[in-house]
Amino acid sequence: MSSTPQGTEPKVELKFFRPEYEKALFEDYQVSAEQEKHTALPVRAIQLCREDRDRHPIVILADKKPVGFFVLHRGDRIRSVTESPRAMLVRSLSVNLPDQGKGYAKQAMGMLPKFVSDYFPDMNEIVLVLNQHNQAAMRVYEQAGFEDRGHRKEGPVGPQVLLHYRMNRK
Repeated sequence: MSSTPQGTEPKVELKFFRPEYEKALFEDYQVSAEQEKHTALPVRAIQLCREDRDRHPIVILADKKPVGFFVLHRGDRIRSVTESPRAMLVRSLSVNLPDQGKGYAKQAMGMLPKFVSDYFPDMNEIVLVLNQHNQAAMRVYEQAGFEDRGHRKEGPVGPQVLLHYRMNRK
């Protein structure tokens, strides 16, 4: 039984990682074996963020509970993906297995442009790379406004698609 009253959607927010999210993201977090081939679990991704100041760990909250995670990465180390010096790369996006299928990733990606604009105003594009066979993720990103411009590259588990979101600038 859901703790959310019928007819009300959980409040989804994007927040920078904080230590109080560790238990939910390190101990209680899981993805399927198939998904683990395509993403880094939060515990590993946060370790990399601590080693690289250009990586920013972001938590997806639903009613203040961590339900998902991703990393925003900028700087010279993303040049293998994009030549744009003002691009932000989305990495390691996942939703905790018990919370999948509830629209949290879709809502988070819909909120992402404003989040990036608010906290990284110098960025003019968001990019991400996903396995071309991951059609469910492709639909989520396309519904959030990401576009496939035909860029492909070979990845560790097959062909990958590069998706772009051009930030609206005044």
